Amino acid sequence: MTTPHTQQLHAGARLGPRTVSIDELRPHPLNSNVMPEDLRAKLAAHIKQSGRYPMVIVRPHPESPGQFQILDGHHRVEVLRDLGHTEIRCDVWAVDDREARILLATLNRLQGQDSPIRRAQLLHELLGEMSLGDLAGLLPETDKQIEELHALLEFPADEIAALLAADAAEQEKVLPRVISFVVTAEQEELIETAIEKASDGTPGRDRKAKGLTNLAKNFLEDGGDAVLDA
Repeated sequence: MTTPHTQQLHAGARLGPRTVSIDELRPHPLNSNVMPEDLRAKLAAHIKQSGRYPMVIVRPHPESPGQFQILDGHHRVEVLRDLGHTEIRCDVWAVDDREARILLATLNRLQGQDSPIRRAQLLHELLGEMSLGDLAGLLPETDKQIEELHALLEFPADEIAALLAADAAEQEKVLPRVISFVVTAEQEELIETAIEKASDGTPGRDRKAKGLTNLAKNFLEDGGDAVLDA
């Protein structure tokens, strides 16, 4: 039987603000956002001084009645717990699993930064539910950036497992990185051609990384300290 409550959940309704016990909040397993310690300290200092913080966005937990799953505000909840808060101001949204993953992939980009592997896992789940083009229309990444992030999952499984098992404080040092920079159309064509040739036809979607690494090694070995003409 369909109840008004389940109808709300399927409709993606906003249930509104609510004060929730901190013990009733659970993190989303696909949360990919991490926050450097210096930013976390600043967040804690701000909350401690002002007592104010943006409401944490949650949904009724899909598997644990009476509890809530965090969609945005994982770091706020951790800081508030450290500061001794027992209740948190939340904005409750009734969304399904697909909508929750989309919110997780968008809202959490506003603070902190992503762990690339965890971001790739989240994108993998979303790509199983919608096309690359549709997903790129919803997220900050372009379709090309989504493909490159998703390619991180092609690293050997045992290496990924080892990286994810490492201490969170060390992840920024050892996890694969995503490098982004702005170039002109002419520069992009030149760079893409050079990287493709430098990859030596290496198979796999990480061939660009290997090609760029080969270029960097060859440049340094040939005396990279020399001033190059533009």
